[in-house]
Amino acid sequence: MDRPKIVNQKLESFLKRNLPSAEYQRIRCYERCVVDKSMKLALLTSRNLIITDSPPRTILYTLPLIEFLSLNLVQDLPDFLHGDERFKCQHISIKFRDLSCKSESPLSESTGSYVSSASDDIHTEKRPSKPRLALSSSFSSLSSHSWAGSSPRPPQKDHRRLRLNISLDEASSRMDRLNLSDSGSSVSSSHSSISPTADLDIFLLTDTNLFFRLLQAAALNEKIAGTRMLNVSMTRSSKPKRKKSVLRNQLYAQLSSDIQTCKNLERRFYLVQELYTAANNDMNIKSYFWKDLDLCTVLVDDMGTYRQGTGQNNRADEIEYLIELESCLAEMFRESEHLPQRSHLLTTNSLIVLRMLLENLSISPTLSTHLTRDTEIEDLCTELLDTTSKLLFEVLLAVSEHPTFGTELSLSRVISQLESRFSSFSGVYSSMTERALFLISRKSAPSTTFLLYCLFYVVEVLCRNCNKCRTLLTSSHLEDIRYYCSSPELKVVRYTPLQTLTIERVQKLLKLLQ
Repeated sequence: MDRPKIVNQKLESFLKRNLPSAEYQRIRCYERCVVDKSMKLALLTSRNLIITDSPPRTILYTLPLIEFLSLNLVQDLPDFLHGDERFKCQHISIKFRDLSCKSESPLSESTGSYVSSASDDIHTEKRPSKPRLALSSSFSSLSSHSWAGSSPRPPQKDHRRLRLNISLDEASSRMDRLNLSDSGSSVSSSHSSISPTADLDIFLLTDTNLFFRLLQAAALNEKIAGTRMLNVSMTRSSKPKRKKSVLRNQLYAQLSSDIQTCKNLERRFYLVQELYTAANNDMNIKSYFWKDLDLCTVLVDDMGTYRQGTGQNNRADEIEYLIELESCLAEMFRESEHLPQRSHLLTTNSLIVLRMLLENLSISPTLSTHLTRDTEIEDLCTELLDTTSKLLFEVLLAVSEHPTFGTELSLSRVISQLESRFSSFSGVYSSMTERALFLISRKSAPSTTFLLYCLFYVVEVLCRNCNKCRTLLTSSHLEDIRYYCSSPELKVVRYTPLQTLTIERVQKLLKLLQ
């Protein structure tokens, strides 16, 4: 996987000696910083924020990103710094759940927080799908990997000042041990104690905001990953061996070629499913994809073709293919904010890929009159709307909150593209709003929390930045939003990693429409 090159050789050798191999591969970036008025190094991986002394001799703190409660960039001038460093430093203030000094969680009497069982396998949210065909079998063996975690953490007794003496293996396995029955918010309220919190102030010695943006994105990614896995049953298996990079690259190239040349819809469905499964389990696949303009263009073009219908296939099969296709594209966006090639590909040739993607997302699937009364088609269209919402969420997140690495990506460009197609997009936006209200009006299960967050994120961000979207909500949905979204803290599933962020997003929407 593409990983930032560490130019400090002492740091490089230190990390190789002290980090588990899997955690070393997850490194996103690092910066010199000041913590407690002494020089340190801050290292960000996709799961943890790690603080070492400078020069690196010991790992001082390991903060699991899923435990972050708030993350803010503070505008101040620290008096303990002088000269240029005082003016260019960035003060990051973090509030997090203290894992080492906590009482029992409402969800787990054994470990607290969001944990209830241990597992070596990670399986993200899965949808019912057709039986897999025996094709691209060599790539299937690559894509079926799930990365191993570690055993449950034994109780801790002695801790540092911040009580963060958690080993990297233990912190990395946080995501591997999430499990919760699909019981909505009916979790027993008798265990109402909350884990104590702690604060950490980091002063980065840099004038760029790349570290902060990546830290923000990685923390959100962990909460999303945790929420998506709350309803997933897990089984223990031995840790798989990784494929060599050369072989993986060759397998990806073959699959990419097969997808681009295949004309049969059913085979195309299974090929895209293979790509989705591979990307779900191996970040390297996402890196290859965002370098592959031809494949990306073909898949985005397919969205428009099959949303309008070809007339050559069963319409239900075309909608199933669209669901798989948009799930695959959304997965390519997920947790790939650290890959510069993603931003560059989306802006290649005057943003042709981004413009095609937004144009196709603006199109409601075309249905003949007799199909609108078909129950199977209706259910598939609802599932497609959910998938479209997740994909649009990833696009908005990529252009508004993630690093764009000096490209022309911006939220204003996305808004202008959607406004230019608002005659068609208004129907999609209205359907997303109705879907969000439907879900929040019922006692949703943990498995729908991520979808609920995506829907309200899309509705709120577009309402805030697009006058046409705000006018549509005001004229058609205002009373329903005020009624169903009142007291969101009572309606969003409790004790999930995304609970607070979802409530905040609903409250922002209510405030915008006051």
